[in-house]
Amino acid sequence: MTHTSTTNQEVFGRIIDLLQQYAPRGMPILNIARELDIDRKTAAKYLELLTLSGDVSVERFGQKKFYQPSRRIPLPEIFDHLHHAIVILDSDLQILMVNTSFIVTLGIHPGHNLVGVPLFELDLPIFSELSVRRNIERVQHSQTHLTEMQMIDERTNQVYLVDFAPISSQTSRPGIMVSLRDITALRKAETDLEDSEKKIATLFESVPSGIIIFSANGTILNANRATLRVLGLRTLAELKNANVFDLACRREKMESLIQLGQEAEIELACDFDRLLQERQILGTKHGIAFFDVAFTPILSGTRGQPNEYAILFKDITAKRRAEKELKERYRGISSNLPGVAYQFYARDTGEWGVYYVDERSMEIYGVPIAPLDNWFQRFGACIAPEDQARWFESIWDVIARVAPWDFEGRFIRSTGEEMFIRGVSQPVRLKNETVWNGIFFNITKRKQAEKALQTSIFQETRYRSFFEDTCNGVLIYEPIEGGNDYIIKDVNRATAILLRTEKQDLIGKRLFVEFPDLPDPSVREMLIRVLTTEQPEFVPPLRYRNREDFPWISHYVFKLPSGELASFMIDVSGMLEDMTGSSDPMVDTRSDL
Repeated sequence: MTHTSTTNQEVFGRIIDLLQQYAPRGMPILNIARELDIDRKTAAKYLELLTLSGDVSVERFGQKKFYQPSRRIPLPEIFDHLHHAIVILDSDLQILMVNTSFIVTLGIHPGHNLVGVPLFELDLPIFSELSVRRNIERVQHSQTHLTEMQMIDERTNQVYLVDFAPISSQTSRPGIMVSLRDITALRKAETDLEDSEKKIATLFESVPSGIIIFSANGTILNANRATLRVLGLRTLAELKNANVFDLACRREKMESLIQLGQEAEIELACDFDRLLQERQILGTKHGIAFFDVAFTPILSGTRGQPNEYAILFKDITAKRRAEKELKERYRGISSNLPGVAYQFYARDTGEWGVYYVDERSMEIYGVPIAPLDNWFQRFGACIAPEDQARWFESIWDVIARVAPWDFEGRFIRSTGEEMFIRGVSQPVRLKNETVWNGIFFNITKRKQAEKALQTSIFQETRYRSFFEDTCNGVLIYEPIEGGNDYIIKDVNRATAILLRTEKQDLIGKRLFVEFPDLPDPSVREMLIRVLTTEQPEFVPPLRYRNREDFPWISHYVFKLPSGELASFMIDVSGMLEDMTGSSDPMVDTRSDL
């Protein structure tokens, strides 16, 4: 059998050599049979086999066939550029061919000629392993063998995938091809992937939020343990009786997310009582619950609409209830504030508006709350035209600086009524926006009071100027102890000169204590009369102190609306001297009081 095989290979070789000798001209069967000294049928049989193996090509010219060697690709060059380390052995396990990668991978000296060397005599890494040698021998003897093995190079800890394949040819004896592929990175990636899968599985089961994986029709495929706790269920079987759409009060919300196929964060409400009635799912929770939900499609390697989706959710019912209570408490507080509370936002995208406005907006300012998204624009449109530029400048300024806001201006209601407002707020910087919490005050009455005060200040200034600069003395005093004495409340400069005392030394003193030389009881009785009758009186000249340097002073005494008494004081010393010829007239003026 071996002799026959060898004879066939010799005939195949002779035919190939003959065709190459006459190439590129083709040869008919008769010429080939004559040159090789074989009959026509034998030549036709061998040529057919060579044609099938691709070693020979045939061309027809009418009824004749012309054969020539096939134009083959330069396999040695391609073989040498392969990344896998490859060795081809003959039937005796001697090396027929190796590529460059084989020499580099196994650390063989480049100048070493390996052709014709028995493989096992080289003591090469991997090939010195008994299991590898035994498998090659099995291939050699056409026995059952492994087509691939994974081996570790002890020198480098590199992992190789070793492939074994028998080679058969019509023109040569059978051989063996062994290839080595470095799969160290692949094995590491597989190990890392396994570790990642374990971590993800651990995370899936240990995360405190619920996770549900479901198909496009809402069928629940998997869920973690936290899902059962969040939904108040005991077993996963109870959950699989439901559809993911059943968990949302508004089914269309989930359907729209699936249709869009994009990641999203939303809030969903779940009615547990409806789950019990419609799906007979009996859990530990009742009523309406609220969830923060992160939705994501699960993408596969192929393009197109995803087939599976996942939601990660956590129960925020307690938070929502607390927010509701806080909002109601806030409304209660804001309803008692002397203005309208609001919450203004300015996003980093340039958008701005309000999140909240107190319901008294219509009552106080005539601006309806709805629609809320343009309330601030409608409110700002009511600012008086002359204050509009300042209004917008102040807003853009605090947005740019993230600073507190304080604005005052005129406001015109839709009825035409004019009022004054003051807006104050404090900023809070958030992730992608700044929020100002503030109040709009109605300061109309304050503005009116300020105007009245300005008028009063003007009148006071005018009065004070007259009071201080008049040439006559003015003395104002307040009765105490039922009119038995009087506190000096104010004096002008002329009075201080007449009484030979500094102004600050007079104010606050008791009249009869400071000036004991005043005629008494006549002066005291006169003051009580003016105080009780409210009729003014003229007082004859008198001295406040019995000293030569004190002038004789005449008084006009009257009662003020405040209940105080006032005296106009005139120095009449010169007049008396002209009349009597002396500054100390003999006439006792005090007896006339």
